[in-house]
Amino acid sequence: MRFLKLFFVPGLAPLGLLFAASGAVAQTAVLTGQVLDVETRTPLPGAVVRVLAQGIQVLSDGEGRFRIEGVAPGMVRLEASTLGYSPTIQTSVMARTSRPTYVSLELRPAAIEVEGITVQANVFQVREDAPTSTQRLTEVEIRRTPGGVGDISRSLLSLPGVLSGVDSRSNLLVRGGGPGENAYYLDGIRIPQINHFATQGTAGGALALVNADFIQDATFFTGGFPVAYGDALSSVLLIRNRPGTEDGIAGDVTLGASEAGITLDGPLGTEGNWLFSVRRSYLQFLFEALGLPLRPDYWDGQFSGNWEPSSRDQFTFTGIGAIDELGIIEPDPDADYEYQEIFQSVLDNDQKSYTVGGTYRRLVGDGGIFRLTASRSFTEFRFSDEDADGEALIANTSVEKEARFRVEGDAGLGSAVRVSVGGEAVRASVDARVYQRAISGGLLTEDVLFDNDAGFWKPAVWGQVIWRPGPLTATVGVRGDGVTALNDSWAWGPRASLRYSTSAGVDLSLAGGIFHQAPSKLALSVEQDGAPANAGLSQLENWQLVGGADWRVNPGLRFRAEAFYKDYDQMPVLASDPRINLANLGDDYGFVGAEPLLSSGTGRAYGGELFLQQKLTGSIFLLGAYTLAWSEYAGEGGVLRPSAWDRRHALDITGGYRIGEAWEIGSKLRFLSGVAYTPWDLDASAETYPLTGRGVRDWSRAGSERAPAYVRLDLRIERQWFFQRWDAVVYFDFQNLLGRENTVGFSYTQDPAFPDRLRPIDSVGLLPTFGFSVEF
Repeated sequence: MRFLKLFFVPGLAPLGLLFAASGAVAQTAVLTGQVLDVETRTPLPGAVVRVLAQGIQVLSDGEGRFRIEGVAPGMVRLEASTLGYSPTIQTSVMARTSRPTYVSLELRPAAIEVEGITVQANVFQVREDAPTSTQRLTEVEIRRTPGGVGDISRSLLSLPGVLSGVDSRSNLLVRGGGPGENAYYLDGIRIPQINHFATQGTAGGALALVNADFIQDATFFTGGFPVAYGDALSSVLLIRNRPGTEDGIAGDVTLGASEAGITLDGPLGTEGNWLFSVRRSYLQFLFEALGLPLRPDYWDGQFSGNWEPSSRDQFTFTGIGAIDELGIIEPDPDADYEYQEIFQSVLDNDQKSYTVGGTYRRLVGDGGIFRLTASRSFTEFRFSDEDADGEALIANTSVEKEARFRVEGDAGLGSAVRVSVGGEAVRASVDARVYQRAISGGLLTEDVLFDNDAGFWKPAVWGQVIWRPGPLTATVGVRGDGVTALNDSWAWGPRASLRYSTSAGVDLSLAGGIFHQAPSKLALSVEQDGAPANAGLSQLENWQLVGGADWRVNPGLRFRAEAFYKDYDQMPVLASDPRINLANLGDDYGFVGAEPLLSSGTGRAYGGELFLQQKLTGSIFLLGAYTLAWSEYAGEGGVLRPSAWDRRHALDITGGYRIGEAWEIGSKLRFLSGVAYTPWDLDASAETYPLTGRGVRDWSRAGSERAPAYVRLDLRIERQWFFQRWDAVVYFDFQNLLGRENTVGFSYTQDPAFPDRLRPIDSVGLLPTFGFSVEF
């Protein structure tokens, strides 16, 4: 068994954890891993791997693997070096006594070697095909984020250009884009969403679906991403699972204020390993104890497997799934008016989803790579809502499926050129039965009713060349994406980037290109008079330009400044009200796009970012990010207005101090200027409210109002213990330590307590949590 985790909210469970005095005995940890060429994934034998500050070093074996025993437990740094490569350092490696910690050390070929000159070890890896807008986070860096609660979406909020909307949702809003403009990959397999209770048509959601126990690291592109990734306009998130323990079967039992679960992992013969987990929420009991009318309940499961029959062949298997059920309980007649409104306005929301897939990777010749990937995704959505008389207002039962087949390869042509090509065939389908009643004062002029089972193909091809003449790295590529459900099926987008590395440790970079995304499956299922209503749509499009400078002040400290511009075209708007751009929707639970649409919307997002990062090379880590940005969208008339994601100013400062190997204290301060929102049409809302419990926006004034500024301070205190073959950690996490209300908007209400009919929508208040984990 490996983990036993308990998370408590004060007052919900007793505090009590006493550790045995056996911790006084000196303990040691084991580190394992592999040293690889970062470009070709070729193992590097004979590399020197050092545990810095402990005087321990080993050589990697013939397959680049290493095992280091006798390591003092706690947070350590690993350095790897070998002839012909720039050395690299991995910080924030947790050496555990409970099991070996796996570390992948990736080295880049050295451009120039001059006798007598020592090349500094590199802590910050830069992808040659994405020199701008890229950040890599390790598992420890994700977990230690104050207020992040182990949710990778919330951890990414410490980065420049990344917002979340409201505290109750884990949306990713990247550089002025909406929550549906992102792509997610888990071990190379594309997954539809990374959250429970996702919004159909845009993604986003409430709670983390990806189990943080599985994560080895994550790479996040906030713009200018490579041609290998498409069907996204704003960002791409690549999550890589850690391998299972090869020293024997281990386990992880979890219990918390939101979920309970178990994780198992172990060896697969002598050439592989596996992981498996299942978790179940019991938030429904917490909400019941608080008297709330909602009962969110979910299960999720995840598995991963690796098999390497030879040093050149690797098979990876990945799966993730969830069952989400939202119970809505009618409150007592004397219950708070707000609870009665919640019962009346919230849609019944049940979902089931899974993605399974596998990848075969073959190292070919001297530095070539061939990959073949196959996967299948399934998502079932069930939404419903009734009026005060029990008559249906909304009914949506949809099943979305995708079968993906992907092949790609890349190889070096000499030492200065690398070529990549690939293709993908996606068979997509959606079986949708949708009803939306047109009501007086609402957006719909007539009822929407269709029952359609639609299938179509989404092929893609791409190619890319990387050229490295000395300190300059140039990348040129092109990608084509097709959607056979559209009359205009294909869209092509060139992409290019440049990076120039100066002798002063400053990299200058520039990237640009055209990016496309298919309309949602739900939108492509809509029928009108027995024919597809949205076949005339075009693929969503934006062109991007990103430029910046990255200064590595010392091996562990970097400063980056970037400016970006995104120009949107062919964005869908409502045919019933072309003023409404769908990019302004999707920030709430439910679904978006189940009606006739037009591709006449436009938009733009632009701004600048400053980013300071100090890795944990000593006792301090720091992330400082400031973003000044504008996000504007237009309907059919072409008048640009602030979008629902327009914040202008965003400042995030996340830092921490490590006291010895046992204590860590971290805090995060976030300041956001007021978000733009669209005010309510009070007359139309008065008509719809008795039926729906919801108001109607005044879209003639889209984005004309702003919420107050948002300020939040989170604090996390952590203590660790190490014992013989097991270890433990206790932490306290305080969200919104200042206790600010942080109003993010207003909902329409007929509560007598609000005579102006506007109820403030406040973010999470002061929320202290306590938790501990025991790993064995």
